[in-house]
Amino acid sequence: MHRRTALITGGSAGIGKAITTMLITEGWAVTICGRDQAKLDATAKELGDNVTGVAANLADPTAPDLLLTRHLEHHGTLDLLVNNVGIGKLSPIESKSDKDLDLEIALNFRSAFRLLRSCIPSLRASAATHGKSTVINVSSLVARQSPPNVSVYAATKAALVALSHSAHAELSRDGIQVTALLPGFVETPGTTWAQPSATEPMMTADDVAEAVRFLLRTSARCFVPELMLTTAGPGILHSPVDWEADD
Repeated sequence: MHRRTALITGGSAGIGKAITTMLITEGWAVTICGRDQAKLDATAKELGDNVTGVAANLADPTAPDLLLTRHLEHHGTLDLLVNNVGIGKLSPIESKSDKDLDLEIALNFRSAFRLLRSCIPSLRASAATHGKSTVINVSSLVARQSPPNVSVYAATKAALVALSHSAHAELSRDGIQVTALLPGFVETPGTTWAQPSATEPMMTADDVAEAVRFLLRTSARCFVPELMLTTAGPGILHSPVDWEADD
């Protein structure tokens, strides 16, 4: 039986690790990517032989092709791509440095575009053989909410949604299912700055992993271009944290 395979950026912690853990329980083989090889190796050792860690700086334009090549060397095929890596730095627009601007655009959007572009032939081949393949671009509710002090982060996450919709228009007839996943605040190491000011409990990384499980279990006829996950509050886009808090 064909062993399904996945490539996940930012896979050694938080949402990426939760998705990887879920996939391993489902019998998948997974390549995880991050900048710290030691952290990747520790995650792979924890989760078992079916996890391969590949260190790469996704801000480097050569990284996506290298990452895909390493994945295919280990696993042969690609059935799922999860663009999960991202970074956000709290800053008013007037004091946002060009360095931080370029880094957020490079990691949050440009790397996702480049990796998707590189992976399309492998994803198309998987869909032709198995009925469907899947791309999940991890965006955020800030793509819809646009709070203060995260202008670039919000803009790049909105760009991921637009990319996902365009990719659906281009690739859905090839059997490639593309979804923009928009979670609200998730309790991870990346949200420790916000946890003290949270007025409602944050969702867990496992909640996001369960959303991925759902997307993988739908039929080849069912396309979900956008999926929003939110927390308790007076409105769908209610934020339980103070966006004015210091980074």
